[in-house]
Amino acid sequence: MNRFIAIVLAFVLFPLISQAQVPSPTIKQTGKGWESFFPKDWNVIVADSADFNNDLIEDYVFIFQADNDYLNGLNFNTKLNAPPRILVILMGKTADSLELGIKSDSLILRSDGGEGDPLTQGTGIKTDGNILEINYAGGLSMQWTGQYRFAYSKTKEWTLATFRGTEYNTSDEDAPIKVTEVDFTKKYMKQDKVKTSLPLIPKIYMEKFKPRTVTIAPGVVL
Repeated sequence: MNRFIAIVLAFVLFPLISQAQVPSPTIKQTGKGWESFFPKDWNVIVADSADFNNDLIEDYVFIFQADNDYLNGLNFNTKLNAPPRILVILMGKTADSLELGIKSDSLILRSDGGEGDPLTQGTGIKTDGNILEINYAGGLSMQWTGQYRFAYSKTKEWTLATFRGTEYNTSDEDAPIKVTEVDFTKKYMKQDKVKTSLPLIPKIYMEKFKPRTVTIAPGVVL
């Protein structure tokens, strides 16, 4: 692996390393109807749709979170540990058939309770053409954001295209915002300090968190 890419990947993907304590669910490779891909004992918390490969057939993005009853049955302490999450992308093949595009156990951060949910409701996942954008925000006195943009290529592969992260010390009015930008396509990384105000990052606590409701197909609402 190119040394630049290896070093920068370690830098920007470190926050995405997940805690491995729960068996990863099996997602089937092909099927009819997106609901047939849903793993047992895992709940949809975010859903979106796009056309990543520009074939005029809808593709789908789902984030699943392990069900608390299921976790308790595994002796997983849900009071001390946040439930694991997975990302699943389904690619449309025909009007009613799909195939598994990607499944990741490490890209989606968990809600740790103390700082709220880093996957901000309504803005955590965005799609634009062949781009899937995952946005995180969190922190208390030291607030941070992380934007990961993944691109789907003609070779049917997902690659991390860009990363943009910020850090801001809210306890110091004069503290600048630390900005880190990485472009993996052009292979450069830039770090800067911006003297400007940063709005307070909204917090989402699991006891108040409700799954996002979206229309993912005509007449079909999650």
